[in-house]
Amino acid sequence: MTASPRSRTVDPATPVLLVDVGGVLLLHNHDLLMPITAKYGGVSTVEDFQRAHYACHHASRPASGPTTDYYDIFDQYAGIPEAQREAFREEYRTYSHTRNMCHWPDPAAKQTLTELVAADTPVVVVSQADGTIAQMLWDAGMCQEGEGPGVAVDAIVDSEVVGFNKPDPQLFLHALSLVGALPQQAIHVGDTVRADVRGAQAAGIRALHYDPFDDCDDAPGDHDHIRTLAEVVPHLDRLGEQLRSES
Repeated sequence: MTASPRSRTVDPATPVLLVDVGGVLLLHNHDLLMPITAKYGGVSTVEDFQRAHYACHHASRPASGPTTDYYDIFDQYAGIPEAQREAFREEYRTYSHTRNMCHWPDPAAKQTLTELVAADTPVVVVSQADGTIAQMLWDAGMCQEGEGPGVAVDAIVDSEVVGFNKPDPQLFLHALSLVGALPQQAIHVGDTVRADVRGAQAAGIRALHYDPFDDCDDAPGDHDHIRTLAEVVPHLDRLGEQLRSES
């Protein structure tokens, strides 16, 4: 993988998008995983599989309270008959651990990224990852810094590389520093309240919860939600209007 980043300092009146990877740009690979759920009598359509994933994701990492191992409860959301659950959990967990299964590029998300970058919106990808997220995004053809197979974004921030994990606000502030932007200029989109919403809020950044099936269990009114990445566009437009009126 070879690429050169887009290097710039954005205007103070320009809105900036920070965007998470897993569950937003790259999804759980239903092509590989759904055959296992179907084999054990569970979900067998793409929409049902993704709906089960997001419901389980939110249940395993709720807005507050104790967390649960995702693979201990996914069978319940995937519709696996009780008699098949133990065998399913063993096979599904083992297969899921052969690689990071959250690598399927969402074409709708890529289209939105393409349109935003074409409109000169600064975009920084911010991921809690293990040092491999830039390569994963490249391999998926989703995005990269500079020229490549996907959309050319301004920067890709991997928590393992920079040394800050979500929800540490330093991770989000570091992402903004790469384009010379301030927290009030940014909107962050992520699929997890604990990591994405709370981290962005702690950094003074407006948080949008990516919640395709309305699974959020947080207090009503704490933050806004979007069901598709395209829904971020009017939020960015309104933020831009506000920034220009204040400049």
